[in-house]
Amino acid sequence: MQYEQVTPKSYPVNLIDKDWTQRKLYFSSPAKSMPDVVHDMKILNDDVWIVTNPKCGTTWMQELVWLLMNDCNFEAALSKDLELRSPFLEFDYLIHRDVDRALKPVQNLSSPRVIKSHLQLALLPAQLWEKKAKLIYVFRDPKDAWISGYYHGVTIGFRYGTTLEQYMNDLLKSEAAKRDPVLHAIEFYQLRNEPWVYYTSFNRMKLDLRKVIEDLCKFLNKTVTEQQMERLLKHLSFEEMKKNPTTNHHWEYAQTHHQNRGKEVHNFTRSGKIGGHKDELKPEQVEKADHFITERLQANQVTLEQLLLID
Repeated sequence: MQYEQVTPKSYPVNLIDKDWTQRKLYFSSPAKSMPDVVHDMKILNDDVWIVTNPKCGTTWMQELVWLLMNDCNFEAALSKDLELRSPFLEFDYLIHRDVDRALKPVQNLSSPRVIKSHLQLALLPAQLWEKKAKLIYVFRDPKDAWISGYYHGVTIGFRYGTTLEQYMNDLLKSEAAKRDPVLHAIEFYQLRNEPWVYYTSFNRMKLDLRKVIEDLCKFLNKTVTEQQMERLLKHLSFEEMKKNPTTNHHWEYAQTHHQNRGKEVHNFTRSGKIGGHKDELKPEQVEKADHFITERLQANQVTLEQLLLID
């Protein structure tokens, strides 16, 4: 995917004290007027936004939050694709490149809306940091997220025929710096104590999902019975998520039309491991990836363990 540098109409200067003029921001190319359209988007007071880097447990969190916001209506969740219940803000534009229709899947959604985005903080709607609607952020070790993204790209088609080693080399040469997963996370990590922000990690969800659900109930002012909790834990287990057609992005795949789509297929819910990259990458590839990540962590005086909430 190609990216171009963009400048938003305004920055969240009331949230983070930094020199935003030095923050390089990238949008999928051709960006056209889409960044401005997103910037000006109307936010509803009861919106819940889920923001992540790609492949960081986003779908897992979406399904959980949608259920909490809809009184644990499992039957409704199992009868309709997650992408239609909780739209990915940028998806329609990525597929059709039509600014006029791009936000309609979100705008046509019934309230309360659960909205997913992979955009950097400064490219999200300005009303989000003005109204301070609920925002949930999930971080994952970039190396694991990158591997997951590779297999997702192979299935969609645009990574088909590319080896994992080629993918990692290309990623670290160009795309990773533009999409910078570390800086993406750091800006939300700095907001983790704000009452309208809930910051967590894939690690926290894997290690104690019940605690994350309890925290989210407090954050969203929701309650669940013990019976609902037990069903949530089962419904959100890796085994159940993997076989659930509504959470494996079948609808999303059907919207893509790459000539190599489906020539090699990997389930969207594929591995779900912490540290799974160690089983996939050669030691020298891990070293290169760690060097990229460490440089950005040190420049921002934070550790990977802090961002993963495991220090």
